[in-house]
Amino acid sequence: MTPFALRLSRLSLQAGLVAAIALFSSAQIRADDDTAVETEYLDYHRAIYAAVLCQGAGLEQKGVGDPNAQQIMTAHENLAQAISVSVGDEISAGRRLTLIEQAKAEIRELKKTKGCDDPEMKRVLDIYHTELEPALQE
Repeated sequence: MTPFALRLSRLSLQAGLVAAIALFSSAQIRADDDTAVETEYLDYHRAIYAAVLCQGAGLEQKGVGDPNAQQIMTAHENLAQAISVSVGDEISAGRRLTLIEQAKAEIRELKKTKGCDDPEMKRVLDIYHTELEPALQE
């Protein structure tokens, strides 16, 4: 191999390594952003379900013939809009459903084991009252 070809080969290898490192770094930053967005989304849904379980927030339909069904649907639309404004469309619909179910399970377990006076329950209820409940007034 000629000295020029050898030098070109080394430069190509170095450029490839730099590109790989940059790609890995941006993927890691993106993963961190995804985690932050998912955590925020989880907290919003933990907050909603905590309000339902601990404070009787009228956000769950009692059955097919629930006379408040339209009001409940409007409340959910307003909450969904408030959450979307905050987290954007970063999370796919399927992942959102998974996170909602996860949030419900966590809050159900927290209420069962520690009750509504637990500091974590109070933290998410504060999120509900300060960030989400105002959307219900619209």
